[in-house]
Amino acid sequence: MNIIRILGNVTLACCSASLSTILYNYFHKEETEVLFFYGIVPICNLHHNIPTITLPIQNNECFECKVNIIIGYLNKAKTTLDICMYMLNHELLANAIIGAYKRGVNVRLILNEDNSKSTWKIGNIGILKKIKKDKHKEYLMHHKFVIIDNKKVILGSMNWTQISVRANFENVFITNNNELVYSFSQEFQRLWKQFN
Repeated sequence: MNIIRILGNVTLACCSASLSTILYNYFHKEETEVLFFYGIVPICNLHHNIPTITLPIQNNECFECKVNIIIGYLNKAKTTLDICMYMLNHELLANAIIGAYKRGVNVRLILNEDNSKSTWKIGNIGILKKIKKDKHKEYLMHHKFVIIDNKKVILGSMNWTQISVRANFENVFITNNNELVYSFSQEFQRLWKQFN
């Protein structure tokens, strides 16, 4: 009788796990986007303020259009925005972070150093900010990732700086893959505690 009960419980657990997987795959559409910044590339007519006959269309080469894509994701944050960035001095990206905070989003920021006007501005309005401490001075906090609502992560090689956006060859990867989001969330929490 115990064996039948155990087999029944195992079968129920397997069916439950299978059903959960099916429901997850049905309702959770994985989304990914990759942006490449190509060094010095001319900006599009829209960002040159040149009138166009047709409606403006995103230019796949224009770095300003790509920055606007990232800002669009930041503007969709509803509950949390966890930012771990080696350097951050891009004014438009910093303003999007501040805008999220002013909308009531819980924003936390981890930086390697706090030596730019943008990060001081972010901290001065009340956004929680942690800086790599002296005990870690021989190491760089070189991460570059942002977690939005614990549902999406933006990561890649690019620091959020003017020079990275305008003059470097960089990559940015955006995904809602649960495993990746979870891994980056765990790393953020680890650093948040470590840099107390």
